[in-house]
Amino acid sequence: MKLDYVKVPFTNNPSMTRFEGPIYNKNPDKRYLIDKEKQFNFFDDSIYGQTTISKENKLLEKLLVFFNFEKTLNIKDLSRRLEEDFAIMFNGNMELGSICFPSGWDFSEKLGKNFAFIHEPVADNSKLIASSQRLSEYMCKQTIQRWVWTVTTSKELSEHPKLKKPNLTNFENLYFRVETQTSTPIDENTSLFLIKVEVFPLRDVWDPKILDSINSMSESILNYKGLVEIKDLLNRMNL
Repeated sequence: MKLDYVKVPFTNNPSMTRFEGPIYNKNPDKRYLIDKEKQFNFFDDSIYGQTTISKENKLLEKLLVFFNFEKTLNIKDLSRRLEEDFAIMFNGNMELGSICFPSGWDFSEKLGKNFAFIHEPVADNSKLIASSQRLSEYMCKQTIQRWVWTVTTSKELSEHPKLKKPNLTNFENLYFRVETQTSTPIDENTSLFLIKVEVFPLRDVWDPKILDSINSMSESILNYKGLVEIKDLLNRMNL
């Protein structure tokens, strides 16, 4: 497994790379679709929806045309067709989406908000916040990808804040979680943001630079990502 996105020293700056490959998996893994149903049962419509602005500007219709899906699909049924979570950014705000597998955030609190608001809780976020407007504009011009990773005690695809993660025990029960975030233009005001979540046993992907990167994180990043105790454990093991 390539871990080029694991940087030493660690940075959460919004560095993205141009992307020219497939935007989404046209043959979704059934495991994702089964897990999405589980999340719908847990959280109902709090993990998907759209704003009045989305309805007025027919953003769902634009999205269905983009995917070449039936125009009769609703947001929940569209989500059932995709491995990826998705959101529509319109004039810089998230106006529509389905986020079944969040990394510690609640979709219902972010709907209708811009990138600056969405990223406000992120630790050491000054550069991320400062670039939010420019990033939103760029997303309407070019397909780009970015990766966000962490180490966690949960093997689940969803880390919704209302779900309790297992307590830290040992290295064998740690997991490497990575989001592949892909953004592509729909029109000059609208972009599609896709999030593909993958979770691997940490032992299966272990590379010393994971710990080097964690050791380079600020205290605020470690606390935000829940890595304080995990960092201590990994360092004691002399991996």
